Amino acid sequence: QKASGFLMKKELTYFAKALESPERPFLAILGGAKVADKIQLINNMLDKVNEMIIGGGMGFTFLKVLNNMEIGTSLYDEEGAKIVKDLMAKAEKNGV
Repeated sequence: QKASGFLMKKELTYFAKALESPERPFLAILGGAKVADKIQLINNMLDKVNEMIIGGGMGFTFLKVLNNMEIGTSLYDEEGAKIVKDLMAKAEKNGV
C-alpha cells in the first residue's frame, strides 16, 4: 500500500491550478541534465507560459546549439541537441 498526505494533495491542487489557469505573466524555470528527457514537458509548457528560462545542464546544450558556444566539459545532451532548434522555433512562434 502507498499513501500520501494532505501536503501532497495541496501541492498537486496548486500545481494543477497553476497549469490550467495560471496568473499572468507566467514564467517557467526548467533545469536538469538532459533536454531529451524533458522534450514533452518543454513542448507542453511552451503552449502555456509567457516566458521560459532553461537552466542547469540543459542550458549548456541550448547555448552550444543556438550560439555555437564553447562549453568545455560541461554537460551536453547529444540526443536533445537534435530538437533544440525545433523547440526554439515553437517558442518564437508562441512569443515565448
